[in-house]
Amino acid sequence: MRALLLLGGLVFTAAVLGTLSRPLNMLASFWPANAVMLGMMVRSQRLGSSAVAWSVGALALVTSALLMGDAPLKALWLSAANLAGVLAGWLYFQRVPRRAALLGDQLSPLYLLFGCVVAAFAAALVAFAMGPVLFGSEPRRTFLMWFTSEFMNYMLMLPAVLCAPRWPDWTWLRSPPRVSCVSLAPAAVLVASELLAHLMGGPGALGFGVPALLWCALRYRLFTTTVLCLVVGTVKSVTLSMGMMAYTPEVMEEVVSMRVALALLSLGPLAVACTQTLRNELLGRLQHAATFDALTGVLSRAAFIERSERLLARPEAFPVAVLMLDIDHFKQINDRHGHAVGDDVLRGFAERLQARLRPTDLFGRLGGEEFAMVLPGISRAEAQSVAQRLCEATRAQPFALSSGEVGPLHATVSIGIAHQGRLLPERAVDELLRRADVALYVAKRQGRDRCAMHGEETVDDPAGGAAPAAAG
Repeated sequence: MRALLLLGGLVFTAAVLGTLSRPLNMLASFWPANAVMLGMMVRSQRLGSSAVAWSVGALALVTSALLMGDAPLKALWLSAANLAGVLAGWLYFQRVPRRAALLGDQLSPLYLLFGCVVAAFAAALVAFAMGPVLFGSEPRRTFLMWFTSEFMNYMLMLPAVLCAPRWPDWTWLRSPPRVSCVSLAPAAVLVASELLAHLMGGPGALGFGVPALLWCALRYRLFTTTVLCLVVGTVKSVTLSMGMMAYTPEVMEEVVSMRVALALLSLGPLAVACTQTLRNELLGRLQHAATFDALTGVLSRAAFIERSERLLARPEAFPVAVLMLDIDHFKQINDRHGHAVGDDVLRGFAERLQARLRPTDLFGRLGGEEFAMVLPGISRAEAQSVAQRLCEATRAQPFALSSGEVGPLHATVSIGIAHQGRLLPERAVDELLRRADVALYVAKRQGRDRCAMHGEETVDDPAGGAAPAAAG
């Protein structure tokens, strides 16, 4: 119900705004309603396949036309042409890969271009016969004017609707990102370019803002770029229809040419923005793969060492504890049950321990069944208490396995602890990992399933007693 109300409200509002931009005895200079409806239908497969949604959209178009003073015949005919274009565009985009239809592919601008042509042609095909009846113009003129008007409106408005963030993603409005002069520079140059185009005039002024739009496409999000293209195209379209610019055409052929030029104005910046978005997504995936272990989701060895070095270079991180953790008899788990079961244990172990750490703690996989932690701002006793709780958490609950062939599997962990009260002069990570590894060796020699503190003579026994630690 909420989606239907949103669809009807947006289409109705867009139609009213479009009607207000309509010069006397002419079509609207800017008509966003069709692009809004088509974009919502393409974005939501549930809406697009709902007859009720289509009825709501049609009702919004007809109602807005009647309320804005159109005669019933004109309102119905105009709405029929609008709906024909939306339906043709929706049928086209149903045959386009969904990711490409939502501007998530490098070829998306081409798919968008063809889709806008299809939608505009269908609308003009229904509307051209009303030219002599409603506007006193010949059908050919009506067809060209309607087609180019719809094509321009779709090309300017539809990209912004297709890639607009969903409502939860708009939370950044409540805490907007920090704005700097560097981030505002492309938008400022765009404004200056459009002001210069207005002052100088001439046919070439249409392209004055293109370099700035390309710069915006390289620096801003895809949605931001589509909005900027929409604003620039809308301003040019409205000013052209009002004759406020020196290069305003006065004959149909020039109007058609100018509208097509306005429609294609954003194609280059849109292609750049789509490519840049894909590039950023790829870089993000590569960065994630380099930073996090693919199996367990914790920090990879290289990322753990690098972040630990940065953390331990700050005096406020001390006192600090470094823990080395090793799942006991993990090789036997792999040999007995297979590597798939071993992977389940590694994933479950990492999830269980990560849930018990603070946001400031670092947790990484060094390799195989060996993990490490850095716990800043913690005393020796607190570090030992944490290690004991991690041992207990691992021991207490069996690991759920994805394979149904093996039931829940129990495992234990041995932990070596190195504690440092003050800043080390250099290579703190290497030294503390070495100490923790020595303590881990002690815990293993004493029977595993326990923790050992480097420099102490005893290790904690899981039964609650104490056992003498081996030398070294």
